[in-house]
Amino acid sequence: MTSFNDTRHLWALGACLAAVGLVGMVVRREMVPDDFGTKGPYRASALDDIAAQPSLFQADATCHACHASVEHERAGKSHETVSCAHCHGLAVDHVAMARRGAEDPTVTLPPAAEWDGDFLTKADLYISKDRATCLSCHEAVVGMPADFKKIDVALHLEEQGASEPLSRETCFECHGGHDTAP
Repeated sequence: MTSFNDTRHLWALGACLAAVGLVGMVVRREMVPDDFGTKGPYRASALDDIAAQPSLFQADATCHACHASVEHERAGKSHETVSCAHCHGLAVDHVAMARRGAEDPTVTLPPAAEWDGDFLTKADLYISKDRATCLSCHEAVVGMPADFKKIDVALHLEEQGASEPLSRETCFECHGGHDTAP
């Protein structure tokens, strides 16, 4: 009996740990959804929840419904496959307002804002005549495919004789946004 008295604190600790473990298992069983882990390390019904949310991404066809001239301008050019959203934002509010405007002629669409220079901008629709937008794809970086049109910025601007090489709009001295041919 003396050995139990000497180890009583260890038995109490063991009983507490066992009780905490048992409570933890019960709580986990109650908290974890039944469909968790059936399709991967997540709740399987989360896929349906996500699919039910409205899409924020506008397909280019949505833009071209009103801006057909841009679609024709881009046809067959190197930027034909670049999403409108890449250079102009998601335009969720713009498209919703345009759809309202189609039903109600009193609704006017505000002009696109000038890009604020932030790739994580909260602006809905913007115009981005900014070299940073162009260079996000075309600046020569390690790992870029060899056949992709990339430039060494300083060398390219010197060769082309850019009048304002540090200007935000320097790319647009020679190139258009939709029709990229110089």
